[in-house]
Amino acid sequence: MRTIIIKYISWLWVGCFAVLTSCDRMNDLHDEYLQRGETTYLARLDQVNIHPGNKRAELVFVNKDPKARTMTVYWRSRTDSVVYTIPDNSVGQELEVQLPNLPEDFLTFELVTTTSDGKSKSLTTELSSRIYGDNYRASLNARLIDKAIYLESANELDITWKGVFEGAVNIEIEYDGTDGNTRMVELPIEERSILYLNMFDGNLKYRTGYLPTENAIDTFYTEYSDLPFSELYVVEGLTFNGINQYMTIADHPDFNISSGEVLSISLWIKTPVGNKTQRLLMKRYTSTTADPVNGNTGYGIAPLSNRRTYADWYYRSGSNPNPGGGANVLSGNDYYPLDTWFHLTAIFDSSTKQIKLYQNGNLVGTATLPAAVPENPNVVNISDVLVGTWKESSTGSLKEFFNGEIAYLRFWKKALSPEDILQDMANPVTAETPGLVAAYDLRKVLGSGTDLTIADIKGNHTAVLHGFSRP
Repeated sequence: MRTIIIKYISWLWVGCFAVLTSCDRMNDLHDEYLQRGETTYLARLDQVNIHPGNKRAELVFVNKDPKARTMTVYWRSRTDSVVYTIPDNSVGQELEVQLPNLPEDFLTFELVTTTSDGKSKSLTTELSSRIYGDNYRASLNARLIDKAIYLESANELDITWKGVFEGAVNIEIEYDGTDGNTRMVELPIEERSILYLNMFDGNLKYRTGYLPTENAIDTFYTEYSDLPFSELYVVEGLTFNGINQYMTIADHPDFNISSGEVLSISLWIKTPVGNKTQRLLMKRYTSTTADPVNGNTGYGIAPLSNRRTYADWYYRSGSNPNPGGGANVLSGNDYYPLDTWFHLTAIFDSSTKQIKLYQNGNLVGTATLPAAVPENPNVVNISDVLVGTWKESSTGSLKEFFNGEIAYLRFWKKALSPEDILQDMANPVTAETPGLVAAYDLRKVLGSGTDLTIADIKGNHTAVLHGFSRP
């Protein structure tokens, strides 16, 4: 029994010693804590947004702690960072931090604010975002065009678009200006765009802008692509006053009808006059002595006083300077309308000795030279081409001025077929159009004052205006 009590008392003394020893160690730790001081944390950032961009980003945050003086942004496991100095008196304000030169990747950012002495910090705030760049841009597609129509007289481009790709936010149109500068128009995303191309001079291109996210700070654009368009064919021309206005095209073999050749002439006309003869076009001096070599050979087109259209030609017979004869063709009972555009085509064919006259694409008259006329007669002279008037000789007075509008005057060294005429009525021509020798868009007057011209689309035979003026 005594042995048991002694053992119990021994263990009791051991326990007391252990407790006393533990208390001493706790006091040592407490003393160390008191010496080191209490850890104070700054307010953690909880109002933070990130706006991604092109290899960069923008952080927007609200500082809630007046003791915070810097904010450090880390990324890529804290191997890269930016330190931002927080402005004084900015508590509660929205602040922006720019993060440049970021890799195109999905990044996690860690944000920590610090006091000026660096002794206190905030707990870390984490947020993630994708950063965009060249790879994203390369994945973008230009918006597709359903159709685009250009109205030249109004410098108006009408585009109908196909469906929109996700993220597309705008379209940029670029073109060359007549002043030599590159011009740009920005369009919103819409199903149809109608825009004015001021001083348009060609080279029309477009590109599509994308935002990868709604809050992105950069717009990414596709490469520029050609913008194909068709020209709306609107009949508009030049108004002649019927008093003293006309146009001349210098004499050239292109406008003669040599042996075996064909010359077709097409144009649009609108006139309010139906009670007198007017001359639309003539390449012929009517005086038999005006041209000592060719006499009064030539051709012409006119609306007559009975509202019929008329074409004639006079040919040279061998070496005789006076014509060997002529022929003319009337539009029969196909009267031309007043104050309404109508289309005329006259075909002078030396190989068949025939004239054909078409009105609005319909054959309204044919005339054939007599059988006695030699094959492949010449219709050659030294007269200029007169548009809107005529005269007997180079020094003669001008007569029968045209009152109305003329549009799209064209000369061809081929016999236009009925299908060709319908195409000609509805489409523009270019310098490469087969068989075309000269063409004039009478809307496009060049020059100033009274020195006015109209360019030949083929680039060979400039027309000169007379009696016209403009600033």
